Amino acid sequence: MTFHMNRRSFLAAGTAALIVPSILRAQESEITIGSLTPNTGGGAPFGPNITASHKRVVDAVNAAGGILGRQVRLYQENSETNPETAVRAADKLINVNGVCAIVGTFSSSVTLGVMPKCQAANVVQMCTSSSSDIPVSDEKGLVFNFQPLSPIWGRAIGELVKARGLESFGLMALNNDFTRSMMDGFIEVVGQEALVNEPFYYNAQQSSYRSEVTQLIEKNPQAVFVPSYITDFTAVYKELYRQGYEGTVITTSLSTGQQFKDAIGDAADGIVHGFPVPAINSPAYKEYLKEAGLEETNSVQHPFGTAGRDQLTTLLLAIEKAGSTAGSDIAKAVWEVTTGEGKTTVYNLAEGLAALREGKEINYSGASGSIEFDEEGMVLGRDFQLSEIRDGEDVVIERLEY
Repeated sequence: MTFHMNRRSFLAAGTAALIVPSILRAQESEITIGSLTPNTGGGAPFGPNITASHKRVVDAVNAAGGILGRQVRLYQENSETNPETAVRAADKLINVNGVCAIVGTFSSSVTLGVMPKCQAANVVQMCTSSSSDIPVSDEKGLVFNFQPLSPIWGRAIGELVKARGLESFGLMALNNDFTRSMMDGFIEVVGQEALVNEPFYYNAQQSSYRSEVTQLIEKNPQAVFVPSYITDFTAVYKELYRQGYEGTVITTSLSTGQQFKDAIGDAADGIVHGFPVPAINSPAYKEYLKEAGLEETNSVQHPFGTAGRDQLTTLLLAIEKAGSTAGSDIAKAVWEVTTGEGKTTVYNLAEGLAALREGKEINYSGASGSIEFDEEGMVLGRDFQLSEIRDGEDVVIERLEY
């Protein structure tokens, strides 16, 4: 078959040929990063703050000249706190946008769901997820977790509630990686002998939790521990209230945000909840409050927004240190800019870049806490806080500092 091309077609084709290389050059001149955050779904109370933190860091570094002489391009996608949605978004970020890193994943199922694509493409991941499966699944050393693993959550909450003199517990949890391993940590501390029932699990979005709650409280424990997310815990707690349970209800602070308080009203008073928190007296945390336009209140604000700031800051410092956007180079440099003694401590990106460009070794100390990673890329320590809802407000009752 013979094809004939007229002059107009020839010129159009020539123009396209000129445009494509210019697009490629523009993409190559930018450092591209993917922000994959839970702006809707179970993580919606936290996703927008993470997203905003990512954007503030990128805007600031671009205004100051960028990294390695290049501007940073941030591509934002909503994971919907849903692994299927997140996998599609990660595919776009990697194969269309050409990102060198994906930051901001929140739920463990999302982080684990996108991991195979990131590993195959040698893309760095930075998350705030807590499943113990995360370091196991990271075969290339490309994942950095800015949140303690859930067994640590369970152990810390167990220590805090034991300090309040509680001795018998009923346990049930949402059925996912995050809560199952948290339950294990809790039992490790309170002891099997303190349990009045065999721990069991329920599914999200059930039409009713009546039978599960009946099973949970039938032996009238002093307290029940129900690690979960805000949507399912709201329904579970309403059922606990209907059935007249008068003991202490314990959950994670992820489950008791303003959406929960608005739905439950005065009946929420007395709920005890815990989670890892920023070190509120650290210089980086105080800087974060100013960056986010928040007043100092001596209470925890934006626990996941602070981690978002730390993710982008750590990533960009590592790229500057590595002089490269290759995944393995970035990963190696992450430890170099965050972990180890005898280095210059920095609390923000500008300080870190200035020190690196002077040839100094640095240790970034973050807004969410000390950014020190173990050999598996898991953050080494976080403060934990136990609060009680009183008159619709969270009142801190216990705190563990690490």
